[in-house]
Amino acid sequence: MKRAERGGNCRLNRASADHTSRRLGGVVAALLLCAVLLGGCAIPRSTRPVLKIGLIAPFEGLGRPLGYEVLYAVKLAVRERNDLGGVGGYGVALVALNDDDDPDVSARQALKMDVDREVVGVVGPLGRATGRAVAQPLSDAGLAWIAVASVPDEVVSGYRAAFRLYASDTALAAAAIGQAMAADLNGGSQGIVVGSVGEFGEPLRRAAERLNVYRSLETMSARPSSAVALAGNAEQVAEELILLGGTRGMVVAGPEAGRAVVTQRAAGMAEGLVWVGSLSPADPTTLPEAFVSGYRELAGGPPGPFAVLAYDATNMLLDAIQLDITQEGKPTRLGVMAALPAVSTEGLSGELRFDAGGSWLDAPVHSYRVAGDDLFAERLPSASVE
Repeated sequence: MKRAERGGNCRLNRASADHTSRRLGGVVAALLLCAVLLGGCAIPRSTRPVLKIGLIAPFEGLGRPLGYEVLYAVKLAVRERNDLGGVGGYGVALVALNDDDDPDVSARQALKMDVDREVVGVVGPLGRATGRAVAQPLSDAGLAWIAVASVPDEVVSGYRAAFRLYASDTALAAAAIGQAMAADLNGGSQGIVVGSVGEFGEPLRRAAERLNVYRSLETMSARPSSAVALAGNAEQVAEELILLGGTRGMVVAGPEAGRAVVTQRAAGMAEGLVWVGSLSPADPTTLPEAFVSGYRELAGGPPGPFAVLAYDATNMLLDAIQLDITQEGKPTRLGVMAALPAVSTEGLSGELRFDAGGSWLDAPVHSYRVAGDDLFAERLPSASVE
C-alpha cells in the first residue's frame, strides 16, 4: 500500500449554582494537573529557543497506570537531553495529553498537537484502536509519531507519519497461532478457534487460514475443546477468559493481552494464558543504573516494560530532531518525519532502526505464559509455523 504523503487536556466540566466559584476552582485544578503532567521537563534557565514533543497516553481510567509508566520514561529522556545542552541548540519541552485510552479522545488530542506549532513529533498513543484513530489527524498535521505498542500494519504502511516500535501484526499473529499449534491440544485436528471480538482478529484469522487451522466462533461461552485465539484488547480478553471458565484447551492472545488489566479482571481465569508481544520484562538488575535511578526519582518506583520502549522511542525522536537541525538549521515537522528512518542507535531494547515502512527493523517477538498475576511468568520458545 502506498504510504500517504500527508504529513490541556485538563477538561473543566463543572455545573453548580455558584458558577463563578466552581469555575475558579476548576481552573486551579486544571493548572495543577498540567503541572503534574509536565513537571520535570522544564527547560534550564537560558535564552535558547524551545521546541516541543508530544505524548498521547491515558492518564485516567483503566489505562492510567500504563500512561504514567510511559510518562515518566519520556520525561526522563527529555530531562537527560536538556541536561546535555538540548537538541541542536534548542531546549526541549513536553506536552502530555490524556486520551483515556479512547479512540475518539485520541483523535481530538491529535488535533490539539497540530494546533501547537512548536510540537515537532509525538510519542504514543498506546493502543491499536487509538493508534488507528490518530493516524489521519497526525499525518494531516505532518507530525511524525512513534507508537510504543502494537498498532495495525495498515496504519503503519498507510501513513508516512506513522512509526511503530513494535513487531508487525503478521509476525505476532504467526507466533500466536504457532504456539496454539505447538501445544497439540486438538489445534491441528479440530482447528484453532479465532475469537470475533477485537482489533487483532483479522491478523489472527489470516495466520490461521494460511495454515489451514482456522475456525470461527461468535461466542466464547461454548467452551470449545480446540485451542482458542483471542483477538481483543486487555478488557475484552479478560471478559472472554471469564466466559471460557476453567474447562478449556489452549488459549492464546495478541499483544494487548500483556497488560495488568487481564490478570486483575480475570483473576484465576488468566492462568496459563499465552500472549505474544515485543515487550521484555524490565529487570532493574540488567538495565543501566542511570536509567533505573533516574526513573525511580521521577516515578517513585521501578520502570516497567512499556517504560523501556517509551524511553527508547523518545530518544529516537530526539535524535531525528537533532539530525533535522543539523541538516536544515532548524527543526520542522516534515524534516523530523524524513529524518526518523535514518536514525539508528543502540537503545535499552537493543538495536533500534525503522525499516522503509516505518516499523521496527528486526523487532523481537516473544511469547509468555501467565501464572498468577505475573504476565511474564514463563517465556516460551518460538514455535515455527512454516
